[in-house]
Amino acid sequence: MIRLMPFACAALALAAPALAEEPSTANHAETRLRGCLQAGSSAVTRKDLQGAVIEVRAYCGAQINRVRKQRVAVATQGLEGEEARIAEDRAVRALNREIAWAVANFTGLSQ
Repeated sequence: MIRLMPFACAALALAAPALAEEPSTANHAETRLRGCLQAGSSAVTRKDLQGAVIEVRAYCGAQINRVRKQRVAVATQGLEGEEARIAEDRAVRALNREIAWAVANFTGLSQ
């Protein structure tokens, strides 16, 4: 049993980086975005809501893009042409609204 421990630790150490590279699920991406929005909101230097949202969006750009891509893919699934464009616009607007609400809640700022 004790002889197998070093081999088990070595196998785990080699597998950890590979596991870290796996693509995130939709729920995982949403959770990461929420955490980023909260962290970014705590470091906001602007005292107006619009400025705070701009700062946090810049800070969380990568997470926002991941979630936006996932939501657009779900919203446009099975749609084509104008219907797909309208569904994409709605999904992006809904995400933008959620981001603004989250920043407002985390910072305590309002318009």
